[in-house]
Amino acid sequence: MKDGKYIQRELSWNAFNERVMNEGLREDLGLLDRLKFLAITASNYDEFYMVRVARLMRDAAAGDAVYTPGGERPSEVLKELLNDIRRVTERIDRTMIRDIIPSLVEKGLVLLPPDQWGRDENIKADRVFEHELFPTSTPIALTEGRDLDELVAQTRIYAAFSLDGGDLAIVRVPKILNRFRKLRMEDGRLGIILLEDILLSRAERYFPGRTIESSCLFRVTRDADMTVDEERDEDFIAAMKEVLESRKRSFPVRIMSKGDAVLADKIRETLELPKANHIRIEGPLDVKAFFALTTLPGFDALKSPVPTPKPAEDLTDEDDLWETLKDRDVLLHHPYESYSPVIRMVEEAAEDPAVMAVKMTLYRTSGDSPIVKALIRAAERGIQVTVLVELKARFDEGANIAWASRLEKAGAIVIFGLAILKVHAKALMVVRREDEGIRRYVHLGTGNYNDSTAKLYTDMGLMTSREKYTRDVALFFNAVTGYSSEPHLKALFMAPFGIRRETLRLIAREAERARGGEEAGIIAKMNSLVDPEIIDALYEASSAGVRIDLNVRGICCLRPGVKGLSENIRVISVIDGFLEHTRAFVYNNGGNREVYLSSADWMTRNLDRRVELLFPIADPGHKRRITRSLDAYFRDNTRAWELLADGTWEMKKPAKGEKPFRIQEYFANSIAALAADRERTETSALKVRRKPPETD
Repeated sequence: MKDGKYIQRELSWNAFNERVMNEGLREDLGLLDRLKFLAITASNYDEFYMVRVARLMRDAAAGDAVYTPGGERPSEVLKELLNDIRRVTERIDRTMIRDIIPSLVEKGLVLLPPDQWGRDENIKADRVFEHELFPTSTPIALTEGRDLDELVAQTRIYAAFSLDGGDLAIVRVPKILNRFRKLRMEDGRLGIILLEDILLSRAERYFPGRTIESSCLFRVTRDADMTVDEERDEDFIAAMKEVLESRKRSFPVRIMSKGDAVLADKIRETLELPKANHIRIEGPLDVKAFFALTTLPGFDALKSPVPTPKPAEDLTDEDDLWETLKDRDVLLHHPYESYSPVIRMVEEAAEDPAVMAVKMTLYRTSGDSPIVKALIRAAERGIQVTVLVELKARFDEGANIAWASRLEKAGAIVIFGLAILKVHAKALMVVRREDEGIRRYVHLGTGNYNDSTAKLYTDMGLMTSREKYTRDVALFFNAVTGYSSEPHLKALFMAPFGIRRETLRLIAREAERARGGEEAGIIAKMNSLVDPEIIDALYEASSAGVRIDLNVRGICCLRPGVKGLSENIRVISVIDGFLEHTRAFVYNNGGNREVYLSSADWMTRNLDRRVELLFPIADPGHKRRITRSLDAYFRDNTRAWELLADGTWEMKKPAKGEKPFRIQEYFANSIAALAADRERTETSALKVRRKPPETD
């Protein structure tokens, strides 16, 4: 599927995951950094099978009708996709067993297989089995009439055993127990024993009087692409809890196995999975769990140092937040700049007697969120707190239900999203009673209100008290918490009503300027580019002579560099230590640049089936800062990939005589240098102020 106007969506996503996997192959990275990227790749595949592969399987079984802009049938996509995934997964497996694990041994971190256990390891294995595994795990005989499918839970590791006489049995490896068992070896190295290896090595104790003829480990991934029928289910929380339960026993979409192939095939056949959905590996199952090893103390030399977030360029800790926002906008660039101003905004509002109300959206947040804690304190103090908690945030539904319950108990007004639409916008508003009257302050962002991911994802945010913006955000909240129709916004644009329309208008305007011989150009950064109408508009603009630079981290269905279609479009993707997550857009507009940030990607779901916000940047300095930032990405020649016309990705490398340039390193160093200069200036000014007055 390397021809046609569009690149197939699922295949493009797999190409992205392969780019992530390739970071795990880089010999210039620390071993634990490499392990981290392999774990992320494996984790991405879990979710991809649960959602996209499951949907393709359902569509293929339901008639195999053409449904993509490129005209592919689900079965055709599925066949090519599963082959591509198998190739990447087997590469991860080979890298783990031939490179990562042996290299870690040399650095003092030893993953010990049973055939390498000595006296100490066997003593530990006996202790773990007798005191933890045996009391908590249960062997289950697969007798006739017992449905294996009903016994196997989502993504859990199982051991299967073929016993003498032809009987089969399985044992679930208890998730409640720590999988990685550490012990200090005689030579001082840290040994790691896997819980499943302990189980297999002592498995005969489950079956006294029987002989184990063969065994294997396996792990099943199931369909998780289920939603609530919002027209039928009146009790939304109860219905969502039902969905969470049903995911545990939905139809299987993948089996991964290690060990006896014949036994693993029996398990697969019993689950009625085709061979294409069965991946055999030699190394450890569930590589995503190995992310836990990347944070082990004592091995910092095996990973890259993480830059410390610096104070915001526009706001110091000493600045009065509300007075600053009256005076100027604040632009934030995470994780290079600290996320503390966002947390501070909510925490100060919670304790401020002048604050009357706080409103915000919560899509995904951290497990111990200081923002939610502050909202709870504010509600308990009598501040009118309104929180829109999106229960349809996939795989965070359970956590969001728990937070919503705590907020409601504290007295907050909690709205559980909108029927049919997901609320994906990132908006926060604080209302204060001041001497001059009621004043509103807002934060708008490209990323979730999650203090944990704010240290790992690149995002931008805007804090402002501009009347046009605060009025629009107030209308936005009224629209999503009430039964409002499309609000009449003056500065902001909201999906599903206005973002598509405005984006198409801005692209068409650049095309018109190019046709008129004026300066025209578009720079856009996003996570995914999928929507056919937007892609067609970009093709038309390219044909008109508009220079278009796209920075797309993940899925890109646009095909660049095709003569007569997209020869003026180039596409890059940056994969590095921080997850690129910012959505930013620059339209040249004949030299009078317009700059926007957004919560939305150029995907049909974001533009038509989600509530999103697109907001312009008004401050000229901020416009220049964002534009320079987006331009700089295209100089990256160490972590950037370029999309070619045939749909393949090519890693960019320094040309002969060209210096290596790494964009994330550049941002970290630039912002650190700016912070250091500011600190020196402030210290110098302080010394001047403290100088005693001269006397006559």
